Amino acid sequence: MQISHIDKLEHAFAYFVLSLVWLLALKTTKINKYIIVFCCFFYGIIIEVLQVTTTSYRSGEILDIMANTTGILIAFIVYNSFFKKNKAI
Repeated sequence: MQISHIDKLEHAFAYFVLSLVWLLALKTTKINKYIIVFCCFFYGIIIEVLQVTTTSYRSGEILDIMANTTGILIAFIVYNSFFKKNKAI
């Protein structure tokens, strides 16, 4: 059985892991979590642009950027829901 657009799920999963690892690794620093999210997003765009401009055998796609962004946003939600320091009530 072949799943269409499985590569988009792979993109989303890869960027979910990338973002969550960075958010957790830098949790105790003063680096703003929005900067981490932006850097992951920007990295994804750079990779897609480089695929178009520097290779003849790869293609960059808007759908890949959207899948990357989906993974980043899910990681951000998971981080804020489960890993962020809880404030006293």
